[in-house]
Amino acid sequence: MGSSRIPDAIALDADQIQLLIEAAPANWQDVEPAIFGTLLERALDPRERHKLGAHYTPRAYVERLVNPTVIDPLREQWKSVQVAALQLAEDGNEKKAIKEVETFLHELATVQVLDPACGSGNFLYVTLELLKRLEGEVLNTLHELGATAKMELEGVMVTPANFYGIELNPRAAAIAEQVLWIGFLQWHLRTHGNFHNLPEPIIKDLHNIQCRDAVLD
Repeated sequence: MGSSRIPDAIALDADQIQLLIEAAPANWQDVEPAIFGTLLERALDPRERHKLGAHYTPRAYVERLVNPTVIDPLREQWKSVQVAALQLAEDGNEKKAIKEVETFLHELATVQVLDPACGSGNFLYVTLELLKRLEGEVLNTLHELGATAKMELEGVMVTPANFYGIELNPRAAAIAEQVLWIGFLQWHLRTHGNFHNLPEPIIKDLHNIQCRDAVLD
């Protein structure tokens, strides 16, 4: 039998343990993932924060960058797919219409997004949420065309595996990966009400967020 690695224990003092005890009963289901970046920024020494350029970016600013670079091109493609599928359905070719939409869903599920200075993952998280919105529209169209939910059951969906980040600060890098998972699981729970159609283990160590210098390494 192979030896299993014993997890490292974090040394906590009495005050820190008490804070954990007080936080444990709270319902964290709807926590805003971006808050972790704010907490990290406040925890950093001002000199360290300045050195790393750690600063929380409001969501409106994030969307100004994410929409034109990632979302808008995909939405233009989706509009063309919708028109083609609608025409096929009107012509009585429902199977071809469904195939047209399923092909786009497969392409959407393979989109890869890289943030070479991802910080605590706010840009990646917002991109994930916007892509999941588009994915929801595609799934609704499939259902309207009479398709079954087999694509969802087969795991054809946008997940944290679609997102990559590079970050110099190890604490921010660790937070970024967790932010992506929290955002993904929150969206899935709101949409489906459970995690039944997610493969086990649900949370995987993807190593998609690398702690290194994006320029020098």
